[in-house]
Amino acid sequence: MFRDHQTYSFRSPVLEHLLARQGVYDEPIFRGRAKAKDANAAVATYSGRSILWNRVKGSGTEPKNIQWGDSTVTASANPDVNLFKPQSEARSAGTSTLTTTTQLADTYQVTGTVTCAVGVKTITEAGLFDATTSSPTTTVAASMTASATAMTIGSGTGLPGSGNYYMQLENEVVLVTAGQGTTTLTVSRGVLGSTSAVHSSGVATTLGGDGGAGTGGATSGQTATVAAAQGGNVFIHADFAGIALSVSDAINFTFKDQLTLWFSGFLAGGTLWKFLTSGAILAA
Repeated sequence: MFRDHQTYSFRSPVLEHLLARQGVYDEPIFRGRAKAKDANAAVATYSGRSILWNRVKGSGTEPKNIQWGDSTVTASANPDVNLFKPQSEARSAGTSTLTTTTQLADTYQVTGTVTCAVGVKTITEAGLFDATTSSPTTTVAASMTASATAMTIGSGTGLPGSGNYYMQLENEVVLVTAGQGTTTLTVSRGVLGSTSAVHSSGVATTLGGDGGAGTGGATSGQTATVAAAQGGNVFIHADFAGIALSVSDAINFTFKDQLTLWFSGFLAGGTLWKFLTSGAILAA
């Protein structure tokens, strides 16, 4: 059955410089049904922006697969490479359309439904991914200080056997640099602009790709291949007030992606040459 769903509106503007004087303004908006309620956070991830630009260049896979999680961690952030704690339900392939918000076809929209298959749970986060297969998730087998560079995990199943790769560890993103193929990993802490923190034994940690940033020519710490069969990349990550579900309950999701670009340049001698704006805002 379908429960009476809540509606969440996320507004988390980010201004990021591209090239010398070009910026992207990402404003995620995630909506469900019923009465409106503010969400904790919604972001277009850095890996999601890599997906976007690689799609412009003619590569990559459309990010229209929805997954949810039940973490007690909040504050989705741009560095995130996956959900904080993915749940066991399979990702649901959404339906994508182009819609008009301000300008002709300026918004990319994905709608889809995820249904609770096992147990009673409280859903607190959702993401949009470019792969149908869920990413390998394991747990931290020993507590970690904020400065520790050794991370012991419960299982290495599904993780890359070689090369550096990113993992989501609560609000922190770490880069695995050694120990691949084992359960004792060496990691660089607080990467991609996240903050190193203390983590308790038993918390979830999940593989996440860089959105093709490295293969697209950008500087990335990822040297391993994170294939679609390993969960691919997260495009948008949002967290919100918990929605309690029982088996067969479902949530209808609508993700909207509207992007606004600013371009400006300078002639020789520093004279302002041009300032242009065009529509588009990222939403979940």
